[in-house]
Amino acid sequence: MKTLLLLAAAAWMQVIAGVSFPELYTIGTNYQIGLDMGRTFRGMIQEFYNQSSSLAKVTQFIQTDAGKQYYSGYLDTVKKVFPEYVSELAGLADGAGVSFTQAFSMMISSEIKAVMKLKGAESCSDVYLADQQIAIGHNEDADPLLKERAFMVHATIVSEAGDIVENFTAYTYAGALSGNAFSFNGDGKVFTVNALYPDTVEAAKIPRYFMNRALMRVKSQNDLEDLLHGLGVGVAYGFNLNYADIRNSSRILTNYEVSPISGVSGNLVTKATVARPSVQGVDTTGHYYHFNMYEHTNISQIPKDIVSSQHRKARANQLPPPADVVGVTIILGDQGDSQYPIYRTPRPSDEEATIATGIFVLDSCVLMVFKSNPRTTTRPITTINLPHGIMCGQ
Repeated sequence: MKTLLLLAAAAWMQVIAGVSFPELYTIGTNYQIGLDMGRTFRGMIQEFYNQSSSLAKVTQFIQTDAGKQYYSGYLDTVKKVFPEYVSELAGLADGAGVSFTQAFSMMISSEIKAVMKLKGAESCSDVYLADQQIAIGHNEDADPLLKERAFMVHATIVSEAGDIVENFTAYTYAGALSGNAFSFNGDGKVFTVNALYPDTVEAAKIPRYFMNRALMRVKSQNDLEDLLHGLGVGVAYGFNLNYADIRNSSRILTNYEVSPISGVSGNLVTKATVARPSVQGVDTTGHYYHFNMYEHTNISQIPKDIVSSQHRKARANQLPPPADVVGVTIILGDQGDSQYPIYRTPRPSDEEATIATGIFVLDSCVLMVFKSNPRTTTRPITTINLPHGIMCGQ
């Protein structure tokens, strides 16, 4: 393993460009892979930081007395819980030629926008399929600026001693750490993440982007649930996780909803399970949808931040249930609701865009990635092999 570390330090892997879809293969310590990401995508990162109006509002707020308290509270917490990811972010900032303050502001933007009562982005839609095929399809919705400023990272993280501690592939925003979109790791764990909007945001807890980054190191469902419950600290803001384990012989897919609990060093976590009709003891069979609102958790949400989700859910329920991956693309690519479509392009009623679609075809062990509407696109922009496992009969 030490040889791998020396090779990584001596020669960085270069970006592989598809049709406007870059991929980075990188190996090293947390700081080194952050540095590699920053160097490789320096132009993208600087452009996004300079052009994002929402990030500008966040950085302005953290200059105020109240903002400084939130910033320092989050930074102190992450230094204690995830010092390796602080190092990774420092590497990214150094490589991109931006300040650590800018990079950390990006990583706490969900919390700060909630504190400022700015409208949430209502990012992402998911379709679970457990019928003729088994799959999770995910629309990654975000600031339209990110459509050409996101990339795939294939990372192997090694310790100072040269041991492999993480191995993952993740669709990643310019200027942020991996984990908040769609990804999988070398242990066969598959993740997609959706924003949620509880009316509680906590100071001095773990910012949700850092908790999402920590997903990449999960080796078992017990590890995952320990993380989601907050590691004895708690998360600062809510999110939804869509999860599958390719090595799970029962072929069960799991949806987790996570919310902070005010004044408590832990999280409220609920889960719903999805599988084929032949599987007993699950909550839903055949298919399941999840958008940017709590579905199986009794919690107060911010009404203005779930309007798009309510529309997308209603529209999905009007469409024929998916039986195969083609059915998943039909739903994720639907634009039947002209104000709040499932496949999103900026418009007066909805400023967000679907910047990519990832479909994990779990019984074939592949990830298909689309940069344009999957309903009307003849083929994905790239197809990536997942780790082999029982779910795909390998």
